[in-house]
Amino acid sequence: MKLAFIAALMLAPVMPGVSSAASSSPTQGVAFKDGGSSTGWIDFDFQDGKRIFILAKINGHDTEVLLATGLPIPDIDKNFAASIGLPLTQTSNGKGTAETPSELQIQIGNLILPNTPASVVDFGPLAKRIGHPLPLLLGDAAFGNLVVDIDFAHHRIAFRDPSSQIKLTDAVEIPLTRAENEHLVPVSIEGEPPAEFELGLGNSSEMLIYQPYYESHKLLENRKLSKRQAAGSGGFVVETVATLHQAKFAGVTLTNMPAAFIPTSIAGTTSTMISGDIGLPVLTRFRLVIDYPHDRLYAVPYADAAQAPLPKDRLGLVLKKDDATFTVQFVAPDSPSQTAGFKVGDKITKIDGKQPTAWTETSIVDLKYGVNGSSLGFTMQDGNVRHVKLADYF
Repeated sequence: MKLAFIAALMLAPVMPGVSSAASSSPTQGVAFKDGGSSTGWIDFDFQDGKRIFILAKINGHDTEVLLATGLPIPDIDKNFAASIGLPLTQTSNGKGTAETPSELQIQIGNLILPNTPASVVDFGPLAKRIGHPLPLLLGDAAFGNLVVDIDFAHHRIAFRDPSSQIKLTDAVEIPLTRAENEHLVPVSIEGEPPAEFELGLGNSSEMLIYQPYYESHKLLENRKLSKRQAAGSGGFVVETVATLHQAKFAGVTLTNMPAAFIPTSIAGTTSTMISGDIGLPVLTRFRLVIDYPHDRLYAVPYADAAQAPLPKDRLGLVLKKDDATFTVQFVAPDSPSQTAGFKVGDKITKIDGKQPTAWTETSIVDLKYGVNGSSLGFTMQDGNVRHVKLADYF
Protein backbone atom coordinates (compact mmCIF):
# COMPACT_ATOMS: atom_id res chain seq x y z
CA MET A 1 0.00 0.00 0.00
CA LYS A 2 1.55 3.30 -1.02
CA LEU A 3 1.53 5.38 2.10
CA ALA A 4 -0.25 8.74 2.22
CA PHE A 5 0.85 10.63 5.34
CA ILE A 6 -2.52 11.88 5.14
CA ALA A 7 3.83 8.96 6.46
CA ALA A 8 15.20 5.99 5.32
CA LEU A 9 31.88 2.09 5.34
CA MET A 10 33.79 -0.49 6.60
CA LEU A 11 32.56 -3.88 7.74
CA ALA A 12 30.11 -3.47 10.65
CA PRO A 13 31.71 -4.20 14.00
CA VAL A 14 30.51 -7.29 15.79
CA MET A 15 27.97 -6.24 18.48
CA PRO A 16 26.94 -8.18 21.55
CA GLY A 17 24.50 -10.81 20.39
CA VAL A 18 25.39 -10.37 16.72
CA SER A 19 27.65 -12.50 14.57
CA SER A 20 28.76 -11.07 11.25
CA ALA A 21 30.77 -12.47 8.38
CA ALA A 22 32.55 -10.28 5.87
CA SER A 23 31.28 -9.90 2.32
CA SER A 24 33.64 -10.11 -0.60
CA SER A 25 31.64 -7.78 -2.83
CA PRO A 26 28.92 -5.15 -2.53
CA THR A 27 25.31 -6.01 -3.27
CA GLN A 28 24.22 -5.64 -6.88
CA GLY A 29 22.58 -2.25 -7.49
CA VAL A 30 24.08 -0.63 -4.39
CA ALA A 31 27.64 0.02 -3.30
CA PHE A 32 29.52 0.54 -0.07
CA LYS A 33 32.46 2.93 -0.35
CA ASP A 34 35.98 1.77 0.45
CA GLY A 35 35.11 -1.89 -0.04
CA GLY A 36 32.91 -2.12 3.03
CA SER A 37 29.80 -4.21 3.50
CA SER A 38 27.91 -2.12 6.07
CA THR A 39 27.22 1.44 7.12
CA GLY A 40 27.67 0.54 10.77
CA TRP A 41 25.24 2.18 13.18
CA ILE A 42 23.71 5.49 12.07
CA ASP A 43 21.62 7.56 14.49
CA PHE A 44 18.14 8.49 13.28
CA ASP A 45 15.68 11.17 14.32
CA PHE A 46 12.53 9.41 15.51
CA GLN A 47 10.28 12.43 15.08
CA ASP A 48 7.47 12.34 17.63
CA GLY A 49 7.97 8.57 17.85
CA LYS A 50 6.18 8.32 14.50
CA ARG A 51 8.64 8.94 11.66
CA ILE A 52 12.17 7.70 10.99
CA PHE A 53 14.34 10.47 9.51
CA ILE A 54 17.87 9.56 8.42
CA LEU A 55 20.71 11.89 7.45
CA ALA A 56 21.53 11.45 3.78
CA LYS A 57 22.98 13.12 0.72
CA ILE A 58 20.85 13.59 -2.39
CA ASN A 59 23.13 14.23 -5.34
CA GLY A 60 25.71 15.48 -2.86
CA HIS A 61 23.33 17.76 -0.95
CA ASP A 62 22.92 17.15 2.79
CA THR A 63 19.35 16.49 3.89
CA GLU A 64 17.15 14.07 5.82
CA VAL A 65 15.04 11.34 4.24
CA LEU A 66 11.97 9.64 5.68
CA LEU A 67 12.11 5.85 5.81
CA ALA A 68 9.05 3.70 5.13
CA THR A 69 8.13 0.34 3.69
CA GLY A 70 5.59 -0.49 1.00
CA LEU A 71 6.74 2.19 -1.45
CA PRO A 72 8.32 0.56 -4.54
CA ILE A 73 10.33 3.65 -5.52
CA PRO A 74 11.13 6.84 -3.59
CA ASP A 75 9.05 10.01 -3.79
CA ILE A 76 11.05 13.24 -4.04
CA ASP A 77 9.59 16.66 -3.30
CA LYS A 78 9.39 18.78 -6.43
CA ASN A 79 10.56 21.97 -4.68
CA PHE A 80 13.53 20.19 -3.14
CA ALA A 81 14.41 18.69 -6.53
CA ALA A 82 14.34 22.17 -8.05
CA SER A 83 16.44 23.61 -5.22
CA ILE A 84 19.31 21.17 -5.92
CA GLY A 85 19.02 21.46 -9.70
CA LEU A 86 17.95 17.84 -10.18
CA PRO A 87 17.13 17.21 -13.86
CA LEU A 88 13.53 16.12 -14.47
CA THR A 89 12.12 14.43 -17.55
CA GLN A 90 8.58 13.86 -18.79
CA THR A 91 7.63 10.19 -18.92
CA SER A 92 4.45 8.32 -19.82
CA ASN A 93 2.91 6.13 -17.13
CA GLY A 94 -0.03 4.75 -19.11
CA LYS A 95 -2.41 7.29 -17.56
CA GLY A 96 -0.71 10.37 -18.93
CA THR A 97 2.66 12.00 -18.36
CA ALA A 98 4.56 12.55 -15.16
CA GLU A 99 7.84 14.12 -14.13
CA THR A 100 10.60 11.78 -13.05
CA PRO A 101 14.13 12.67 -11.95
CA SER A 102 17.16 11.49 -13.81
CA GLU A 103 20.63 10.92 -12.35
CA LEU A 104 19.27 10.62 -8.80
CA GLN A 105 21.84 9.33 -6.30
CA ILE A 106 21.12 8.74 -2.61
CA GLN A 107 23.94 8.30 -0.09
CA ILE A 108 23.45 7.16 3.52
CA GLY A 109 26.73 7.01 5.39
CA ASN A 110 29.00 5.09 3.06
CA LEU A 111 26.09 3.40 1.26
CA ILE A 112 25.44 4.56 -2.30
CA LEU A 113 22.13 4.00 -4.11
CA PRO A 114 23.02 5.09 -7.65
CA ASN A 115 20.65 5.91 -10.53
CA THR A 116 17.61 5.53 -8.29
CA PRO A 117 14.22 5.77 -10.04
CA ALA A 118 11.72 8.01 -8.25
CA SER A 119 8.51 9.91 -8.68
CA VAL A 120 8.08 13.64 -8.13
CA VAL A 121 5.41 14.85 -5.70
CA ASP A 122 4.52 18.00 -3.77
CA PHE A 123 5.26 17.28 -0.10
CA GLY A 124 4.77 20.92 0.93
CA PRO A 125 1.36 20.54 2.63
CA LEU A 126 2.40 17.33 4.36
CA ALA A 127 5.70 18.79 5.57
CA LYS A 128 3.79 21.71 7.08
CA ARG A 129 1.36 19.36 8.78
CA ILE A 130 4.02 17.17 10.40
CA GLY A 131 6.29 20.12 11.21
CA HIS A 132 9.34 18.68 9.46
CA PRO A 133 10.89 19.16 6.00
CA LEU A 134 10.14 16.19 3.76
CA PRO A 135 12.54 16.24 0.80
CA LEU A 136 12.38 12.52 0.03
CA LEU A 137 10.37 9.49 1.12
CA LEU A 138 12.70 6.51 0.83
CA GLY A 139 10.80 3.25 0.51
CA ASP A 140 11.85 -0.19 -0.59
CA ALA A 141 14.89 1.13 -2.46
CA ALA A 142 16.58 0.98 0.94
CA PHE A 143 15.44 -2.60 1.59
CA GLY A 144 15.36 -4.52 -1.67
CA ASN A 145 19.04 -5.43 -1.88
CA LEU A 146 20.08 -4.92 1.73
CA VAL A 147 19.65 -6.10 5.30
CA VAL A 148 18.30 -3.26 7.43
CA ASP A 149 18.87 -3.44 11.20
CA ILE A 150 16.66 -1.04 13.20
CA ASP A 151 17.28 -0.59 16.93
CA PHE A 152 14.32 1.53 18.02
CA ALA A 153 15.38 1.64 21.66
CA HIS A 154 18.58 3.50 20.77
CA HIS A 155 17.33 5.33 17.65
CA ARG A 156 19.94 3.82 15.37
CA ILE A 157 19.95 1.93 12.09
CA ALA A 158 22.47 -0.04 10.01
CA PHE A 159 22.40 -1.12 6.37
CA ARG A 160 24.33 -4.29 5.52
CA ASP A 161 25.21 -6.49 2.59
CA PRO A 162 22.84 -9.50 2.81
CA SER A 163 25.67 -11.96 2.24
CA SER A 164 26.93 -11.00 5.70
CA GLN A 165 25.47 -13.59 8.02
CA ILE A 166 23.66 -11.78 10.84
CA LYS A 167 22.14 -13.66 13.75
CA LEU A 168 20.70 -11.94 16.81
CA THR A 169 20.66 -13.71 20.16
CA ASP A 170 17.08 -14.44 21.32
CA ALA A 171 15.69 -13.36 17.96
CA VAL A 172 12.46 -14.76 16.57
CA GLU A 173 12.92 -15.58 12.88
CA ILE A 174 9.83 -14.60 10.89
CA PRO A 175 9.25 -15.52 7.24
CA LEU A 176 8.39 -12.71 4.87
CA THR A 177 5.89 -13.46 2.14
CA ARG A 178 5.12 -11.25 -0.85
CA ALA A 179 1.92 -10.04 -2.45
CA GLU A 180 1.39 -7.05 -4.75
CA ASN A 181 5.00 -5.92 -4.15
CA GLU A 182 4.34 -5.87 -0.40
CA HIS A 183 6.34 -7.77 2.21
CA LEU A 184 4.04 -9.45 4.69
CA VAL A 185 4.49 -10.82 8.21
CA PRO A 186 2.27 -13.23 10.17
CA VAL A 187 0.03 -11.73 12.86
CA SER A 188 -2.54 -13.57 14.96
CA ILE A 189 -5.73 -11.66 15.78
CA GLU A 190 -8.01 -12.77 18.65
CA GLY A 191 -6.29 -16.15 18.88
CA GLU A 192 -6.96 -17.05 15.23
CA PRO A 193 -4.28 -18.69 13.06
CA PRO A 194 -1.72 -16.13 11.82
CA ALA A 195 -2.71 -14.01 8.83
CA GLU A 196 -0.46 -11.94 6.57
CA PHE A 197 -0.07 -8.24 7.42
CA GLU A 198 1.95 -5.55 5.68
CA LEU A 199 5.14 -4.51 7.46
CA GLY A 200 4.22 -0.87 8.03
CA LEU A 201 7.21 1.27 9.02
CA GLY A 202 5.28 4.22 7.65
CA ASN A 203 2.14 3.51 9.67
CA SER A 204 2.19 5.36 13.00
CA SER A 205 -1.47 4.88 13.92
CA GLU A 206 -3.65 1.97 15.01
CA MET A 207 -3.23 -1.50 13.60
CA LEU A 208 -5.07 -1.56 10.27
CA ILE A 209 -7.34 -4.49 9.41
CA TYR A 210 -8.69 -4.80 5.87
CA GLN A 211 -12.25 -5.58 4.91
CA PRO A 212 -11.91 -9.17 3.61
CA TYR A 213 -10.33 -10.24 6.90
CA TYR A 214 -12.53 -8.37 9.36
CA GLU A 215 -15.71 -9.43 7.54
CA SER A 216 -14.75 -13.10 7.24
CA HIS A 217 -13.81 -13.20 10.94
CA LYS A 218 -16.79 -11.09 12.08
CA LEU A 219 -14.49 -8.76 14.00
CA LEU A 220 -17.01 -5.92 14.17
CA GLU A 221 -19.68 -8.01 15.89
CA ASN A 222 -20.30 -7.68 19.64
CA ARG A 223 -17.69 -4.95 19.93
CA LYS A 224 -17.92 -1.28 20.92
CA LEU A 225 -17.31 0.75 17.76
CA SER A 226 -16.62 4.36 16.90
CA LYS A 227 -15.16 6.35 13.98
CA ARG A 228 -11.96 8.22 13.25
CA GLN A 229 -10.98 10.71 10.58
CA ALA A 230 -7.83 9.73 8.71
CA ALA A 231 -5.84 11.19 5.85
CA GLY A 232 -6.17 9.27 2.58
CA SER A 233 -4.71 9.73 -0.88
CA GLY A 234 -7.81 11.64 -2.01
CA GLY A 235 -8.30 13.66 1.17
CA PHE A 236 -9.80 12.82 4.55
CA VAL A 237 -11.78 9.62 5.05
CA VAL A 238 -13.82 8.26 7.96
CA GLU A 239 -13.00 4.77 9.23
CA THR A 240 -14.37 2.45 11.90
CA VAL A 241 -12.27 1.90 15.05
CA ALA A 242 -12.54 -0.68 17.80
CA THR A 243 -10.35 -2.44 20.37
CA LEU A 244 -9.06 -5.97 19.86
CA HIS A 245 -8.75 -8.21 22.89
CA GLN A 246 -5.36 -9.44 21.69
CA ALA A 247 -2.91 -9.51 18.79
CA LYS A 248 0.25 -11.63 18.64
CA PHE A 249 3.39 -10.84 16.66
CA ALA A 250 6.89 -12.34 16.92
CA GLY A 251 5.92 -14.35 19.99
CA VAL A 252 4.62 -11.32 21.93
CA THR A 253 0.93 -11.04 22.81
CA LEU A 254 -0.44 -7.50 23.06
CA THR A 255 -3.78 -6.90 24.75
CA ASN A 256 -6.38 -4.15 24.29
CA MET A 257 -5.06 -3.28 20.84
CA PRO A 258 -6.71 -0.27 19.13
CA ALA A 259 -7.44 -1.06 15.49
CA ALA A 260 -8.89 0.68 12.46
CA PHE A 261 -11.03 -1.32 10.05
CA ILE A 262 -10.34 -0.28 6.48
CA PRO A 263 -12.81 -0.90 3.63
CA THR A 264 -11.43 -2.21 0.35
CA SER A 265 -12.35 1.05 -1.39
CA ILE A 266 -9.62 2.92 0.52
CA ALA A 267 -7.22 0.13 1.56
CA GLY A 268 -4.97 0.48 -1.49
CA THR A 269 -5.09 -3.27 -2.17
CA THR A 270 -7.67 -5.74 -3.45
CA SER A 271 -5.63 -8.81 -2.51
CA THR A 272 -7.39 -11.18 -0.13
CA MET A 273 -3.92 -12.40 0.87
CA ILE A 274 -3.20 -9.08 2.63
CA SER A 275 -5.17 -8.93 5.90
CA GLY A 276 -3.97 -5.56 7.17
CA ASP A 277 -1.01 -3.45 8.21
CA ILE A 278 1.04 -3.74 11.40
CA GLY A 279 2.66 -0.40 12.19
CA LEU A 280 5.07 1.39 14.48
CA PRO A 281 3.07 1.11 17.73
CA VAL A 282 3.85 -2.62 17.55
CA LEU A 283 7.11 -2.70 15.60
CA THR A 284 8.90 -0.27 17.93
CA ARG A 285 8.68 -2.90 20.70
CA PHE A 286 11.37 -4.90 18.89
CA ARG A 287 14.80 -4.60 17.42
CA LEU A 288 14.20 -5.61 13.82
CA VAL A 289 16.59 -7.04 11.25
CA ILE A 290 14.72 -6.86 7.94
CA ASP A 291 16.18 -9.10 5.23
CA TYR A 292 14.18 -8.72 2.02
CA PRO A 293 16.75 -10.58 -0.13
CA HIS A 294 16.23 -13.75 1.95
CA ASP A 295 12.53 -13.13 2.72
CA ARG A 296 13.00 -13.11 6.47
CA LEU A 297 12.88 -10.84 9.47
CA TYR A 298 14.51 -11.24 12.88
CA ALA A 299 12.71 -9.65 15.82
CA VAL A 300 14.13 -9.29 19.33
CA PRO A 301 11.54 -8.03 21.83
CA TYR A 302 12.57 -5.33 24.28
CA ALA A 303 12.00 -6.04 27.97
CA ASP A 304 8.68 -4.15 28.11
CA ALA A 305 7.39 -5.31 24.72
CA ALA A 306 4.20 -6.82 26.09
CA GLN A 307 3.57 -4.39 28.97
CA ALA A 308 4.17 -0.94 27.47
CA PRO A 309 0.83 0.85 26.91
CA LEU A 310 -0.46 1.22 23.36
CA PRO A 311 -1.43 4.70 22.14
CA LYS A 312 -5.22 5.05 22.08
CA ASP A 313 -7.56 7.91 21.22
CA ARG A 314 -9.43 8.98 24.36
CA LEU A 315 -10.60 12.38 23.08
CA GLY A 316 -12.33 11.90 19.72
CA LEU A 317 -11.67 15.39 18.35
CA VAL A 318 -9.92 16.53 15.17
CA LEU A 319 -8.89 20.19 15.01
CA LYS A 320 -7.54 22.45 12.29
CA LYS A 321 -5.28 25.26 13.49
CA ASP A 322 -4.82 28.76 12.12
CA ASP A 323 -3.17 31.80 13.70
CA ALA A 324 -6.12 32.79 15.89
CA THR A 325 -8.36 29.76 16.39
CA PHE A 326 -8.77 26.02 16.21
CA THR A 327 -11.69 24.77 14.12
CA VAL A 328 -13.39 21.46 14.88
CA GLN A 329 -13.21 19.22 11.81
CA PHE A 330 -14.47 15.93 13.22
CA VAL A 331 -16.10 14.60 16.39
CA ALA A 332 -16.01 10.84 17.02
CA PRO A 333 -19.34 9.20 17.91
CA ASP A 334 -19.78 8.43 21.63
CA SER A 335 -16.46 10.10 22.44
CA PRO A 336 -15.78 12.41 25.40
CA SER A 337 -15.72 15.33 22.94
CA GLN A 338 -19.19 14.50 21.66
CA THR A 339 -20.42 14.19 25.26
CA ALA A 340 -18.94 17.65 25.97
CA GLY A 341 -21.04 19.09 23.14
CA PHE A 342 -18.48 19.69 20.39
CA LYS A 343 -19.76 19.97 16.82
CA VAL A 344 -18.05 20.32 13.46
CA GLY A 345 -17.33 23.99 12.78
CA ASP A 346 -16.96 25.04 16.44
CA LYS A 347 -14.23 27.61 17.06
CA ILE A 348 -11.75 27.30 19.93
CA THR A 349 -9.39 30.10 20.95
CA LYS A 350 -7.27 28.29 23.59
CA ILE A 351 -6.46 24.78 24.77
CA ASP A 352 -5.45 24.55 28.43
CA GLY A 353 -5.01 28.31 28.36
CA LYS A 354 -2.58 28.29 25.43
CA GLN A 355 -3.27 30.02 22.12
CA PRO A 356 -2.91 28.25 18.73
CA THR A 357 0.58 29.61 18.15
CA ALA A 358 1.81 27.67 21.20
CA TRP A 359 0.78 24.34 19.67
CA THR A 360 2.48 22.40 16.90
CA GLU A 361 0.40 20.34 14.49
CA THR A 362 1.76 17.16 16.07
CA SER A 363 1.04 18.25 19.63
CA ILE A 364 -2.57 18.96 18.65
CA VAL A 365 -2.93 15.50 17.13
CA ASP A 366 -1.34 13.89 20.19
CA LEU A 367 -3.85 15.46 22.60
CA LYS A 368 -6.01 12.39 22.02
CA TYR A 369 -3.36 10.07 23.48
CA GLY A 370 -3.61 11.54 26.96
CA VAL A 371 -3.91 9.47 30.13
CA ASN A 372 -7.30 7.95 30.90
CA GLY A 373 -9.03 10.23 33.40
CA SER A 374 -6.98 13.37 32.66
CA SER A 375 -8.74 16.58 31.61
CA LEU A 376 -8.36 19.23 28.94
CA GLY A 377 -9.85 22.73 28.94
CA PHE A 378 -11.07 24.26 25.67
CA THR A 379 -11.82 28.00 25.60
CA MET A 380 -14.58 28.58 23.04
CA GLN A 381 -14.95 31.64 20.85
CA ASP A 382 -17.68 32.99 23.17
CA GLY A 383 -15.32 32.79 26.16
CA ASN A 384 -16.86 29.74 27.81
CA VAL A 385 -14.55 26.89 28.78
CA ARG A 386 -15.45 23.28 28.05
CA HIS A 387 -13.71 20.67 30.15
CA VAL A 388 -13.25 17.24 28.62
CA LYS A 389 -12.27 14.24 30.71
CA LEU A 390 -10.34 11.74 28.57
CA ALA A 391 -11.72 8.22 28.60
CA ASP A 392 -11.83 5.03 26.57
CA TYR A 393 -14.85 5.12 24.28
CA PHE A 394 -14.25 2.17 21.94
